Amino acid sequence: MKIIWSDLAKEYYLYIIEQLYEKWNIQIVEKFEIETISLIQNISQHNYICPQSKINNYHKCIINKHISLIYRIENQTLQIITLLFNQSDHLY
Repeated sequence: MKIIWSDLAKEYYLYIIEQLYEKWNIQIVEKFEIETISLIQNISQHNYICPQSKINNYHKCIINKHISLIYRIENQTLQIITLLFNQSDHLY
């Protein structure tokens, strides 16, 4: 399965890493990266393991208690739409 990150997802991913590094340490950043990669691999194997979001054809997965990942599957492609803070006011 092909995996594509939207520009927004890339931007938020880097922003989250920067925030984790500034507020915590490199070990927390590495843990987040491992959690994210593991989740994406899991989704690529089991496309619909996460519940649908409020938007049709999008799914929301919790990476950890603070951050979620929004994705959709289209034509054998896993499209990572965005990452978001769970406490934020969002459309998903």
